[in-house]
Amino acid sequence: MLIVTHDPLVAEQVHRTVRIRDGRTSTEGLRHPAAPGAGGGLTAQEHTVPDRVGRLQLPRESTESLGLAHRVRLVLAAGHIEVWPDRDQPRPDGAGG
Repeated sequence: MLIVTHDPLVAEQVHRTVRIRDGRTSTEGLRHPAAPGAGGGLTAQEHTVPDRVGRLQLPRESTESLGLAHRVRLVLAAGHIEVWPDRDQPRPDGAGG
């Protein structure tokens, strides 16, 4: 069954959600039963979904809180990719980076 909704309360009732942003799949949420002793219910993990050429849509809350705008630096580290703000870019508030 496929449910399409904008209601977060409805989305919390299913085990898998797929979010679409700007016409593209952006995140996939997976809910699993909570660990014993954790009060029951479901625990959720949200995953960013790369598109067919490897682009990622990062959550707006994350990019804004970290000052990720204009350009970012990607660093390949052991087992993961780090995303860093480009400190050489002028900030929108006019302050130095």
